[in-house]
Amino acid sequence: MLISKGSFAIALASIAVAISCYGAFFKSAPLVAHQLDTEILQQSVKDLPKNSHDSPPSITELHNKISALQRQVANLNLQNPTANKVQNTDEFKELVLAVLVEKEQEEVAKMREENPLYGFYADLPQDYELRIKSEPEYAKKVTAQLREQILNPNLADIDRLAALSQLQMNMYILNKSKMPEYDFEVVDNILDLAENSTDDKFKIQAIEVTTQSPVLDYRLAERFTSLLKQDSNDYIRRLAGQGLLAQYYQAQDSQNEYSKQIAQHILSLYQNTSDSTVKSVLNDMMGNESLLEEMRKHTEG
Repeated sequence: MLISKGSFAIALASIAVAISCYGAFFKSAPLVAHQLDTEILQQSVKDLPKNSHDSPPSITELHNKISALQRQVANLNLQNPTANKVQNTDEFKELVLAVLVEKEQEEVAKMREENPLYGFYADLPQDYELRIKSEPEYAKKVTAQLREQILNPNLADIDRLAALSQLQMNMYILNKSKMPEYDFEVVDNILDLAENSTDDKFKIQAIEVTTQSPVLDYRLAERFTSLLKQDSNDYIRRLAGQGLLAQYYQAQDSQNEYSKQIAQHILSLYQNTSDSTVKSVLNDMMGNESLLEEMRKHTEG
């Protein structure tokens, strides 16, 4: 049975009086505002009628409820007679700011929990990108520190990987394709962490970052080849194939000799493998026969 209009109006009045209780008390006890909100407002709302088959409360019951709440307002006004005359906006602002700070901290903690690799974003100063671009000494100092963190065996694996992600981010911020601090030793250390890790999620993230490395080195090609041939995870094998082809593509612009060497390596792997997964991955990465033909020309020329 639906509640009548009269009963509903009185119910709303009941809630309004409850809010008045809250406002009357807020000035004298801001620290317990949330508790009062919970205790008074929920007390007022919990017995209100619902759109169900339950019998609605009588008009007399609702009147009694309003009278009880009015007495609470009167008692609170006696305790704090100026509450309705003075509104302490500073306290209210402080409360709102405290709630916002708490919310931000919760979001940062959630981000760290869901993806620890990118938790470092929350720790960066707001002007970080601008300082990296405009202050060479600052950028140099940060880059050197990141390299030290990556190579530090005493740090947690995820922190070392996060340092590489930040180093890579700095390279992009500066619009560079290479950095002296971002070298084979750095990438090799992260690949070691990946191969020795029992955490598949970490392993995948680590290899994803290394496949985007600007470092051109035949030793990396060999490591990617080993992962492509031997890893038990199909996605990691595809990542390794991607890293191998990335070595070839990047070599086109800068190192003719290495371009020839990596082309020979990929062709040999493609033509001589008996592993259908390896061949399938390479086919997917290359896309069509034209790239194979291009590699053959590199090996001949």
